[in-house]
Amino acid sequence: MRLWPRRRASRSSRRARDDIAALMPYGPYSSVRVRDDSLEPGAEGRNVAYCCFTDPDEATRCHAAWQQHAPTLTSVLLHDRRSAFEPDVEGSYLHADGTRHVGLPPEITALMAELAPPSAKDLAARHALEAEQVLEAVRAEKAAWEARQPKEVVLAEAGDDSPIAHHDKFIKATRMTAGGQPVDRVKFHFAEFTGDEPEPAMPERGDTDDERRRLVCDEFDVARALWAKAVYRREATPVLRAAASAWPEVAEAFARIGQAWSDLDDPPHSWEVAVKRLLDAHDHARPIVENWEHVHARKLVTVGAELTYSCGELTELRKQLSVELGIDNIEEWHIGRVEDDATDPLNADIRDGASVQLENLIQPQRDRLALIADVAGRLTA
Repeated sequence: MRLWPRRRASRSSRRARDDIAALMPYGPYSSVRVRDDSLEPGAEGRNVAYCCFTDPDEATRCHAAWQQHAPTLTSVLLHDRRSAFEPDVEGSYLHADGTRHVGLPPEITALMAELAPPSAKDLAARHALEAEQVLEAVRAEKAAWEARQPKEVVLAEAGDDSPIAHHDKFIKATRMTAGGQPVDRVKFHFAEFTGDEPEPAMPERGDTDDERRRLVCDEFDVARALWAKAVYRREATPVLRAAASAWPEVAEAFARIGQAWSDLDDPPHSWEVAVKRLLDAHDHARPIVENWEHVHARKLVTVGAELTYSCGELTELRKQLSVELGIDNIEEWHIGRVEDDATDPLNADIRDGASVQLENLIQPQRDRLALIADVAGRLTA
């Protein structure tokens, strides 16, 4: 196979001899030479194979194929070669039986085909397969992640065949599980209570297993707690609103005392007038505070007492309900408390209420005024 046409011989000239293109008209090309360096140079069989290529990529694949097929042999790859003689593109190789053959060994040709870049069709198919494999891995990972996530399992529903009747407001009982194992307590779902319903009471237990009996007992415990909160909300809402309307007058009475006491440091008129205004503020505040405590504070601390809530629980319920009603200053109210062990909480004394707070404010001020008057009298005597 001729790659380059033979040139007609021409007289040589000095310029032609100096022109490399004229001296080496064949090229550029690439060559692959394979030799057995275990043999002495010039020994028969040292040169295993030789071939030239016009495509450097094909030469590179041939070189790689020989390295993969016979790593003990030395394969030399050269690019951009030029020659005065037509290159041996057919090539030759030494067969295992010692005879030489034209071309490349079949195993080298096969390896070169494997090393050849894939066609556009093969490349698209490979990319599609890789994308599908990635997608499948994502699906498997997602499925494994979903299997690890807690799932809501319905344990009972209203209307199911239960030997113990559910509460009228009951919807369902659920529990979160992960991997088939429970990870949380049973959650009971009820329709909203209004507080007008009768108090939930556990019905006759009937003939049922212990687990089902415990489940229904817990259901009615939760139902009573929700009912009690609804009753408290219904009863305490008007009490809180009335107290919120009355509190500004109480707050103004305390503020008036604070202002009068502050004026003693720099009386706007005279010392005597400032003292009188302070005492007047004391007298003005007492009936207002007593009325607040009798009419409002007592109701605030006793509403819901029949629901067997503790003082701390009632305080927390009162705070929650005040937030729902938009009352944001309940922390400032001097409400007080009733002891949990009071036999009659509706008539028990209120501890640490507004009256106590008022006296704790007034008494130190009066003691201070008495001390000032005593010292001033002795100094002027």
